[in-house]
Amino acid sequence: MKVLACIALIVAMAGAAVEAQGEAPAMRVRHVGVSGGILWSGGYPVGDAVATLRPNAPGSGAPPFTLFATASTLEAAVGAGARVGFAVTSSLALEVGLSFARPRVSVAISQDQESRAQVLEGESIEQYVVDAGALWHLPIRFGRRVRPFVSGGAGYLRQLHQERTLAETGRTYYAGAGLRYWIRGGDGTGRSIGLRGDARATWKTGGIDFERRTRVSPSLALQAFIDF
Repeated sequence: MKVLACIALIVAMAGAAVEAQGEAPAMRVRHVGVSGGILWSGGYPVGDAVATLRPNAPGSGAPPFTLFATASTLEAAVGAGARVGFAVTSSLALEVGLSFARPRVSVAISQDQESRAQVLEGESIEQYVVDAGALWHLPIRFGRRVRPFVSGGAGYLRQLHQERTLAETGRTYYAGAGLRYWIRGGDGTGRSIGLRGDARATWKTGGIDFERRTRVSPSLALQAFIDF
């Protein structure tokens, strides 16, 4: 998968960028940090269906006549997210996060005997994810202000549709990697501010899905952070 390949590339590049001198930037132990910014959630299929008719051919073994086929997709969307973390050590933090997006469900129609293939824009839904996990800074760095990390966790998915009258719920699991850039601070003794970029692979079960399968999708986030 592309996201997992990107995660592996980040870790490999980090290993090649180790510097022998100086201290890597670190979090302030037993203090809280907050971050917030924009995120992009990749799309994923949510189910296929085929409409058929009974054939006119004689016999019970005649194949059904395909009227049309559909493929439904939850489209990619840009949203917003925020995270709160507690630094257990200078490299390890426990985090909770909240994200919001408004993806659209689209339906692609094919094999229609009376019309050409087309894609219909379905309804726009409201999607909320609350998750909890851990973030660990790798014991390496890029320069004096950048440090890579890996993260993982699980969450609760809630999707509202039909003008917020119906709700679908599910679970999410994620694994990812990223970089934190300290604009100020990072010595582990005082307040610091900076930027954070995340790349994740997310597994979803439940929610809006016509086949009730586990789906995997990528996500990217860019956030500003403050460590108090």
